[in-house]
Amino acid sequence: MSENPSEAKSETGGNATGVPTPEPAPTADLHTGEEPSEKLDAAFELLAEPLRRDALYHLADEESVGLDSLAEDIAAKLDDETDAQSLTVELHHVHLPKLESHGVVAYDPERGTVRYRSRAWLDEWLEHVRREESD
Repeated sequence: MSENPSEAKSETGGNATGVPTPEPAPTADLHTGEEPSEKLDAAFELLAEPLRRDALYHLADEESVGLDSLAEDIAAKLDDETDAQSLTVELHHVHLPKLESHGVVAYDPERGTVRYRSRAWLDEWLEHVRREESD
């Protein structure tokens, strides 16, 4: 945490002066190292879960969506009885935090918005897996 009071966030999302601050770009992916093998491990970890893959496919196409809309779109594509509300909860508590920790999405739970952050180490594998699943 910064010791400079002007950089402290207020409850409204701005700094201590009340001026909204732009969302900072991640300087490093928290769980994704610099080595190619670490990036490969992270890509496979993120793509291993079917619901997370579906969310990534949708986000890669739309870039920015509402959480409820994301869950509804995924639920509509599934063949089973999964409802959008349960997907919303699972995305909120499990998958979006994991994706955010790797710097792949920016998730604002207060606004309910999710924005995709393209990562070269993931995008190529994401498209490969999408092609394989669609065949």
